[in-house]
Amino acid sequence: MTDTTPENDSLCNSIVIRPEERLTADELRSRMEEREAKKQPDSVEYQHSLLCALTLPRSRQPTREYRRDYQGRSLIIEAGSLWNGQDWIPQPLPYGPKARLSLMHICSEAVKAKSRYLEIERSARAFMDRIGLDGQGNNYRLFRQQMNALAACRFMLGYTKPDGKAATIQANPIEEFEAWVADDEGQPALWASELKLGETFYNDLIKHAVPLSGNAIRGLSHSAIALDYYGLFAYRLHALEKPVLVSWEQLRGQIGQEYKTAKDFKKESLPAIKATLEVYPSARVEQVKGGLMLKPSPPPITRQAVGVSRGLADKVKASLPPPEPELPLSLHPLHPRTVEIFRKRYPRLDPYTCDMDFKHFLNTSATEQPRDYDAAFLGFAKTWAKSNP
Repeated sequence: MTDTTPENDSLCNSIVIRPEERLTADELRSRMEEREAKKQPDSVEYQHSLLCALTLPRSRQPTREYRRDYQGRSLIIEAGSLWNGQDWIPQPLPYGPKARLSLMHICSEAVKAKSRYLEIERSARAFMDRIGLDGQGNNYRLFRQQMNALAACRFMLGYTKPDGKAATIQANPIEEFEAWVADDEGQPALWASELKLGETFYNDLIKHAVPLSGNAIRGLSHSAIALDYYGLFAYRLHALEKPVLVSWEQLRGQIGQEYKTAKDFKKESLPAIKATLEVYPSARVEQVKGGLMLKPSPPPITRQAVGVSRGLADKVKASLPPPEPELPLSLHPLHPRTVEIFRKRYPRLDPYTCDMDFKHFLNTSATEQPRDYDAAFLGFAKTWAKSNP
């Protein structure tokens, strides 16, 4: 009887194996994944190098300002507001995996089209499909909410020039933003349609865009920390000339400042790094005592490299912890009767200023949205009025 085990069958699964080769099951699986990747070409997406080195918040922030510092550079992100045709709607700081994906989408479209102008409605669902996110329903709504937060926020970058002078740059990602003020069901919403990137941000992006694998992003898409490691490795490894040891404390200072200790940061980092290296197999990163050894490596996307297969990406995605639930933002307008009640109770105070603070509370700190917005607003106003005499 002919031996047809994987080690000896020269045409096993249509993969040619020379007689002298004896492949293990893992090696055979790797070859099959390479073949799959060749049959399903990977897409190329982009991220700004600045956001690969200094990352966005990972979780919802209770403040209106966020700061990252690393090696003489500092990034401050300030939350802003968007006009809905009647009022200014406070937006939270962009955070979490969908903020990162939204920014990757904006950067990718701008680099590919070589244009500061983007049609969001046309392109957002296609991008979500490429990276394996459902482009319908709540997933799409949350994706767009993070797009809104990015549109409203302000970026400030500080660094020291070689001549010793300190420089401050305003590099807002989005300069102009157009949105519908109701969703498909007629509910209050800010539904992005078109935007224009800030000129400074766009010009720097074209010079310093970091190419990323679309399928790798697909595999890491619901983990903010894994996306951060992938961006950091993609940005840094190919530029190294020799191995560099980076301690856990240094890594925490760069992308994990919200963790109290390096030990806590390491604990959450290890599974994220493992997933990242599975979708970036050419990355030469080793865990050593006290940190990571980073070695010169090819970038994740090259003409010669075999892309990451969707099968591998989906397998990695399933291995990561599920994403934390996200809340829809409050965009509810005040009823005229509520405004009248407020003015009778607090004649010296502005109801719309109170409403902005109430929306900020709902969009940054509340664990759920109120069923009766106006009643909840008047309850909030009692405490708010005491602190704003």
